[in-house]
Amino acid sequence: MRTREVAVASVLGGLSAMFEIIRGPPFDIPFPLFPKISWDLTGMPMMVSLLLYNPLCAIYTCLIGCSIIFLRGNTYGGIFKLIAELSTIIGFAAFRKNFVIDTVKAASARVIIMTVVNYYLLQLFYLIPEKAVVDLLGPIAIFNMTQALINIIPAYVISLRVKQR
Repeated sequence: MRTREVAVASVLGGLSAMFEIIRGPPFDIPFPLFPKISWDLTGMPMMVSLLLYNPLCAIYTCLIGCSIIFLRGNTYGGIFKLIAELSTIIGFAAFRKNFVIDTVKAASARVIIMTVVNYYLLQLFYLIPEKAVVDLLGPIAIFNMTQALINIIPAYVISLRVKQR
């Protein structure tokens, strides 16, 4: 990575971490179908990093942004967040076609990967019975689909504006 890429990824990672820290709307809105999780803006700077530069910058931004979760002592939450955001980034970046197809790939990757992750890790980390986990997978999939769109669409608009300058 060039110096400029490291600098931009670091600044965007800091912004992502700030979005993770700030609680309450518009930075943190509980998901009505499962209020223990919430929509947030944390992933948007990660997608801006991807759209302006490359997957490596986005991954670097993601690691910085998610690190605050671990630093605050929420190891399990940090693992879920890191996997979710990385699956969105990689899903978008793999085999780039156009914005719509890339968005569908990213959201689908996030939903599929997080469904598998949630199935196993909710039981392992939180000792939630398998039946209860299975009942949660549908609502959490809806959350992951909408969260991917919250990350991607505004980031796309921002990246277009930045590229126009």
